[in-house]
Amino acid sequence: MNWHLWLPSPQHISNAAQLRSAAYLQNTMRQAMGMIVILALLAGFLPFIFQWFLAAQADTVVPIAQAMRASAEAQDVAGRIGIPTPWFFNSAALRDLYQTVAGMDQTLPGWLAGGLSALGEWLNWPLYWLTLWIVYGAIVLVANKALGGNVTMQRFYAATGYAAAPLLLIGLSPIPCLGGLAGLVGIGWSLAVYVRANAVVTGLPLPRAVAAVFLPLPVIGLVVLLVGGLLVALSALLIAL
Repeated sequence: MNWHLWLPSPQHISNAAQLRSAAYLQNTMRQAMGMIVILALLAGFLPFIFQWFLAAQADTVVPIAQAMRASAEAQDVAGRIGIPTPWFFNSAALRDLYQTVAGMDQTLPGWLAGGLSALGEWLNWPLYWLTLWIVYGAIVLVANKALGGNVTMQRFYAATGYAAAPLLLIGLSPIPCLGGLAGLVGIGWSLAVYVRANAVVTGLPLPRAVAAVFLPLPVIGLVVLLVGGLLVALSALLIAL
């Protein structure tokens, strides 16, 4: 199998991450897709190990272990400020509640159930990244067209795929303090690469390229709010009926 057909060279990825214009014209949409899949798996590896360990400790699957951890942290914060916490913030009680609601009859050993659920979460990373790349990119393409940019869909996606490279820093998220900071740096860096790539392939001046990348954000936020409000309204209507 010719891997160079599915992946840009490491040097091209490095050049793109350093915002060098020529790099954004040296790959294909297929290479961008392969790169995103590989980078997402690399970024998700440390969280996969952390989630497996967390779930194995709790002797359950990842979603329940995460809920237990969140409840324990909330209980700790509430205790520090002197707010009484209800019974369901108890980790063991919360685990039993979630398992009962989910109808789970866990027959697998905790470490195996946790490992399989963590593996599923890890394999979803490329799907999440590809979905974001395609859907967000489609909205940016519309914004580009409205602002006078001219680029083919294949060339646009090939260039903007490089924005996934800085997101490797998100993989450090399980590390206390450093993980959160690394994630913020990774997201900011990724947006910078995306803007640079968009400016190069569309020929838009930098201010317009920035506007095209950031205009979709309030649109997406508005859609989320509308959909959320609609779901809440439908839920209230069903309850009333």
